[in-house]
Amino acid sequence: MAKRERLEVRFSQTFHVTLAAIGVILPAVAAIWLAINYERLGSEGSGGRFIWLGLCAAGLLYYAGRAIVRLRETRPQIVVDNKGVWLGFGRDVLLPWGDIRLARPRGIRRTLQIGITPELYGRLNLSLFNLDDNLTAVPGGGASVGVRFNGLDRPMRELYEAIRIWKPGLPTH
Repeated sequence: MAKRERLEVRFSQTFHVTLAAIGVILPAVAAIWLAINYERLGSEGSGGRFIWLGLCAAGLLYYAGRAIVRLRETRPQIVVDNKGVWLGFGRDVLLPWGDIRLARPRGIRRTLQIGITPELYGRLNLSLFNLDDNLTAVPGGGASVGVRFNGLDRPMRELYEAIRIWKPGLPTH
């Protein structure tokens, strides 16, 4: 059996610096291009293009802002230790080992499904529709939280292995 060690997962600095740079540079380039080509685009019936361009720029700036906020966050977002699995992401909820029912990788967009008690599930305030949240409800998963690993500094495999080491024999289905 592998050694039981505390595992901490944080937001990836590289991922969020890149996301922030793209989210700021692309709207700036679009604004410069628009300023240069305004006469050509300013013709009759082009208002829809400006609306779409504005919406795309707003979306990119929103994600740039979120990336900057996450760059400033230095606390771990997931901790696996002798107490259980602690989930941050603005919720700060500990999933004690006694309340974890299963753990398994799932889906095309790799998510770690962790089966928990209904009481803990209610405290997490999960949604299927929040696409930029690292914690999500699992469709058809009952009282399970899905942990997405986009933008984190460790792969899902490491967290899954740490859970299996701390709680051997945990069901996967």
